[in-house]
Amino acid sequence: MAHPVAITLIIIVVLIIVLVITGYISDPIIDIPTLALLGFLTYRVIDVTIKTRKRNLYTYEGKMGIAIEDIKNGEEGYIIIEGEYWKALALEDIKKNDEVVVVKRDGLKLIVKRRARNIETDRT
Repeated sequence: MAHPVAITLIIIVVLIIVLVITGYISDPIIDIPTLALLGFLTYRVIDVTIKTRKRNLYTYEGKMGIAIEDIKNGEEGYIIIEGEYWKALALEDIKKNDEVVVVKRDGLKLIVKRRARNIETDRT
């Protein structure tokens, strides 16, 4: 794919040509800064779109949360992750207020297991 700067320059050149042909460019003191601002904004939109195209913003695998109710192995319950309430399917028995780790996401349901605790930090 073309670089965002090349795409932006092409858009600006086409826009200038259209404005010249239609006679709308009348005052360069206003038009040139306007086109520069339009070009910068176009560049930023295209650049961010290209950079974030393959990023999945809704990945929950590996994130930690807290169970808000007791959840038995293989049953559903509710957890909180990053301030959001999620329905979760437990892979093991989970008690209320236990920390959980998301194993995977299945539609609007998270599959979770209890977070393994570090014995060293639990003793201190």
